[in-house]
Amino acid sequence: MLAAALVAVLLPALGPGPAHADDEEEPAPLSVALTRLVPAAIPETGNLTLIGTVTNDSAETWIAVNVHPFISRSPMTTRAEVAAATQTPLSTDVGTRLVEPGQFEPIGDLAPGMSRPFRISIPVAQLGTEITGAEGVYWIGIHALAQSPDGSRAVQGRARTFIPLVRRPKTTSVAIVVPVRERVRRDPSGRVLGTTGWSDSLAPGGRLGRLAGILRTAGTQDLTMLVDPSVLEAVAALSANNPPLSLGAGEATDPSPAPTPVSRAANRLEPGDRANAEAWLEEVLAAARRHTVLRLPYADPDVNTLARRAPGVLELAGEVSAQTFERLEITGTSVVAPPDGWLDDELLPQLGTDPLLLVSDHGRPRPRTQWTTAAGQDLILADEQTASGGPGPGAPLDALALRQRIVSDAALRVGRVSGQLVVVLPDDWDPGPGWQLADLFAGLDLPWLDLVPLRRAEPGTPTFGSALGYPAEQTVQEVPQVNLDATRTLLRTTDSLVELIRSENDIAHDLSGVALTAVSIHARGDRARARGQVLATNAKMLARLGQVEVVGTDFVTLSGGSGTLAVTVVNGLDQPITVGVEPRTAASGVEIESTEPFALAPGQRTVLRLKAKASGVGVNQVVLTAVTEAGSEIGTPLVFSLRTSQVGNLVWTVLGAGALLLVVMIGRRIRRGLREHRWRRG
Repeated sequence: MLAAALVAVLLPALGPGPAHADDEEEPAPLSVALTRLVPAAIPETGNLTLIGTVTNDSAETWIAVNVHPFISRSPMTTRAEVAAATQTPLSTDVGTRLVEPGQFEPIGDLAPGMSRPFRISIPVAQLGTEITGAEGVYWIGIHALAQSPDGSRAVQGRARTFIPLVRRPKTTSVAIVVPVRERVRRDPSGRVLGTTGWSDSLAPGGRLGRLAGILRTAGTQDLTMLVDPSVLEAVAALSANNPPLSLGAGEATDPSPAPTPVSRAANRLEPGDRANAEAWLEEVLAAARRHTVLRLPYADPDVNTLARRAPGVLELAGEVSAQTFERLEITGTSVVAPPDGWLDDELLPQLGTDPLLLVSDHGRPRPRTQWTTAAGQDLILADEQTASGGPGPGAPLDALALRQRIVSDAALRVGRVSGQLVVVLPDDWDPGPGWQLADLFAGLDLPWLDLVPLRRAEPGTPTFGSALGYPAEQTVQEVPQVNLDATRTLLRTTDSLVELIRSENDIAHDLSGVALTAVSIHARGDRARARGQVLATNAKMLARLGQVEVVGTDFVTLSGGSGTLAVTVVNGLDQPITVGVEPRTAASGVEIESTEPFALAPGQRTVLRLKAKASGVGVNQVVLTAVTEAGSEIGTPLVFSLRTSQVGNLVWTVLGAGALLLVVMIGRRIRRGLREHRWRRG
């Protein structure tokens, strides 16, 4: 009897420990990759098929390699058991090896570096004697048996995962949230930095390329996308060969010095890379129009920092995000979803009631995942255990390992828990090189599993009565005040540019997006560089503002207490502007008129004659500054010395006094002459 020839190994009791307790074990000479498991759950009839490869990673040849499937006899029946099982050491046998002819595949000798594929199909009927048949989650996997040069034969490589067995007619709901998140950095001209990394990631075999492929294979199945719109705009820029930021329509070139060949290569993409970026963007936008989308604030800001210190900046991030979605013609629900899943309870009132709050349960699964907060916000608890993936030795978050963890945890909820299982994949999730063979979403098409989108809470959803919790170390990790100061600095400069320039432009949107990168969640581990890049952009924009100048002489003499000052206002930009001139002096006795805002065409200069008055005598410093219509000082001011004198007034006073004296003297002569004339006649 087959069962008598097999040895059943029960799952050991495991206590809590690191994610993979086997990390320090010596690696096996043969690596086994399980790339496909069909179906994802043990079916009632038909075959169970395992496909993969065996590779010799050692320096010696292994002889007569046989690939044997195994399966555990008894299932795990609780989620705690499944979570503990992911920590099982690799050397521990967790199932019964199938050894009957037809149940395993011989693949021959493997020389160093050699790989060979395998495909094994097991009739489900044959499993009846190998497993108890109870509902739950079973171990399943592959043992690679081989003979070493010294003649000994043993297991030299393993692959393993979970597979559930569900017989109940009831169903359970699962909401899978796929993040589209990536750090976006820009140089002072607004070009996306790190183009080599972006090109690699956007290629079909790169992390983001695989992510787009996963979204494509989902088809019309329900899933939820979690999108940072700054990523979409960065990829759009890369597909257009990464142009610099423009101040408006008609701008021909970036006035910055021409980059060196090295920096040019770093900021540009090859035609094939641009095509990959364009194809990726089309794929992701198409998926976003098919599926439910959660819209993150622009640049994925550190929400806890901004809610604590600058709610207005967080509101701006939401506005820029909404603008981007509108431009890309996609719709989405506003969401607050920190990648680490932590949200400070004290800050909830600062977030408003519009965004959906998506946080982690931090490994403490709850029967209910959807709640409302005391402030009336929609709150969803994502399942951290499921999102951690499958057991070693394979990558726990490869598409197949993750899929089997999802269906296993979901199986243990069937008939027991009514709420949906919410699985938010890690923000840097990579489905692995075998993602196509894994067929993640096709494997989730099971009669007892309903894929559902993540939606807002229904009326009557209970209030979450516990604390979310926010560890002290999270506060320490928040982006610092100096980064927030850098963001505000660039936002002020942005306001000045928006007030000044009169052409059609995206200055407010584009520069606000750059400013927000200093307070992005990605800046937590790279604070100085994130801050420096934003301040460099600010310096660049100030230099552009500096091309609006007020010019004239550096010394002016004003005689007689009033006069006219002639100055020239120069628009060195290739954009039309509206500008005024505002005088400033510390002397209380000097008055110089300001101007009403006026228009200047690109490259135009105009002469202004400003009326000036002075009530004193002396030399005073005067500053004439270009200002926007809103009064913001911009550009390069004119600083000059104004010498005031009353000599002109004194001359006129003397002349007036002399004239008056002459009139008096003439009058006296006339009166004297009249008296003499009357005396002679008398």
